[in-house]
This record gives sequence, C-alpha cells and structure tokens, in this order.
Amino acid sequence: MSQENQFNPIFEQDLGKFQNKDNKNIIIVALVMAVFLIMAGVITYNSYVTHSKTPPSPTGLIGALRPGNSDYDVYIKQIVISNQEQFYSTNALGGLQITAKGRVQNLGNRMIKGLEVRLVAYDMDYKPLAERLFAVVPNFKSEILANGTLPITISMGKAPDEDLVREIKLEVTGLIF
Repeated sequence: MSQENQFNPIFEQDLGKFQNKDNKNIIIVALVMAVFLIMAGVITYNSYVTHSKTPPSPTGLIGALRPGNSDYDVYIKQIVISNQEQFYSTNALGGLQITAKGRVQNLGNRMIKGLEVRLVAYDMDYKPLAERLFAVVPNFKSEILANGTLPITISMGKAPDEDLVREIKLEVTGLIF
C-alpha cells in the first residue's frame, strides 16, 4: 500500500461531535432565548389582564351638589342642555366611540363654578349600557355666568353597538356654585 492512501491522523476532522466550547455556546444561546420568551410572555400577559390593584378613576366632580340635595333639585330646572347631537365614529384603533355635542344654558341667576355632565347610552329597556362622567366646568371654561351658555363636546370610547342603543343623552349630574 502506498502511503498516500493511508489514514493520516494529522488531518482528522471531528465532524458531528461537539467540543466543550460548543456546548457552552449552545447553553448560552438557549438561556438567552428562554429569557426573551419569558419576558415576551410577561409583557403579553400584563397587556391583556386587568389589574384590580389599580385605584378606580375619580367618580366625577368632587364636592358637587347631587340629585337629592335641595339646592341641586331647585336649580337643575334652570340648566338646559340644548342642541344635542350624538354620532358614532371609529377611533384610531378601530373601536367605536360616541361623540356628543350640545349647548349648556344657565337660565338661572347664579354663576356655576363646577358642572358635571354624564354621557349615557341607553338600551331598549332604558338601562344604561355605557356612560362617561365629565367635569365640563372647570375643564372647558372656568365658570358659566348667570344667563350664560357653553358649547360642549364629550367623547366616550368603548361604545356599545349601534343596534343595541335606543337613546344617547347628555345629562347634568353635579353642580358647584
């Protein structure tokens, strides 16, 4: 036999066998991938789960007179929301929203320093499907003078389907003089 055809151990290759250095690289890559998958899972979970520990949003105008208060019950007859228009639209994320416009008229002789309005969508049985409270005064304007008017526009996200809604209203729910 010639020497050219004999096996030469100098040129031997370790194909298919892992060396110690290759094992460390595989373990590092696997750990990094596992950490990324765990982080992605936590982020996804947090984006879909509601957190009960979150404090509830404020329930409206603090210190306002409400229905049942004698001053409120007398003066509310002198506050009118006229020219009410409501319409559905699609927000930037593709969800339905209701936008309501109107004109608050203070027909009384007292200046209003705080006014809370509720936008509510009623179902066929006049039960509220969705609602939003908004402090019109002082957010839009600092006050409404006696015999004054204020145009308002309020939007409500996560609106119910139009087919389920019988009526949409703007209602005064709180006053501060």
